[in-house]
Amino acid sequence: MPKPRPKKTLYYAHAMCLYGHYHEDAELELIRAGFPGHRIVNPAGYDDHPAKRRDTLGFCFRLIDKADVVVFSRLLGKVTAGVGAEVRYALEAGKPVFEIRDGRLVAVKRPVRFIGRDATVALYREFRAL
Repeated sequence: MPKPRPKKTLYYAHAMCLYGHYHEDAELELIRAGFPGHRIVNPAGYDDHPAKRRDTLGFCFRLIDKADVVVFSRLLGKVTAGVGAEVRYALEAGKPVFEIRDGRLVAVKRPVRFIGRDATVALYREFRAL
């Protein structure tokens, strides 16, 4: 009897301020519908991991290395610093990358412009104030 094929893995890149937010839930539903049968790796589930606390981006890059595909979202129309770095890393590694855009999953082939860390922190504050 042949071995069952392992599930493909999808890394979900999104702003940290969305962790546990209903926007995250809605995006996960869209991802599940667009990539049925994929195992979703959500970095929010690793917040207490010691390696992530020491080197957040390095830890997330290692998760991307194990993924077959990456899906990302913007925050208030902007790509945040960490998400932008993850998208760039995934594209450089030759991973298929998709953006959640207007309720659809859109393939992305080129690096995206993203804001810096200070602007990201300010955007998080703006998002929380809404």
